Amino acid sequence: MGRLASRYAQALFELAVENDSVDKSLGETETLKEALYSDGEIREFIKNPNLSSEDKFNILKNTLEGNVSDDVLGLLAVVFSKNRENELLGIFEVFAEMVNKKKGIVTALVESAVPLDDSQLDEIKNKLSKNLNKQIVIKTRIEPKLIGGLKISADGHVIDGTIKRSLDELKRTLLENRLA
Repeated sequence: MGRLASRYAQALFELAVENDSVDKSLGETETLKEALYSDGEIREFIKNPNLSSEDKFNILKNTLEGNVSDDVLGLLAVVFSKNRENELLGIFEVFAEMVNKKKGIVTALVESAVPLDDSQLDEIKNKLSKNLNKQIVIKTRIEPKLIGGLKISADGHVIDGTIKRSLDELKRTLLENRLA
């Protein structure tokens, strides 16, 4: 994520820690992220160039007031006043990472060519938790270009057991031998 998203997320994080509302703010930002980015109409509303950022914020404020904390509403006010509404997703993601880090929770990205079932994901989660000695949250991404196998990124570690990586290594070895 960009430095800009990090600065806004850091400000919200510090405010939430100061007000002892980290969990509440996390819940609110996760709900907003889901609403803003899963609903096509809302996403188009945020991106609408015919509405000023001020108008967008006022509409959101009227909709959200009483349903989100002043901390989150204040963040939205600043983001929209600076015409940075396109940064919201990044801000929310960086904020969630900061909260998880504070709680000792590691997010693991599991990339595979095909969807994994719950039992496979649970097995990966349990093994990572045991090896890293931390609580693990799994995020998945389907990447057909991997051909098969898994690529797991967690807490600065990468385990790449994909067929694509194996083929790339084989290709590199063949090229090195041909040139030698």
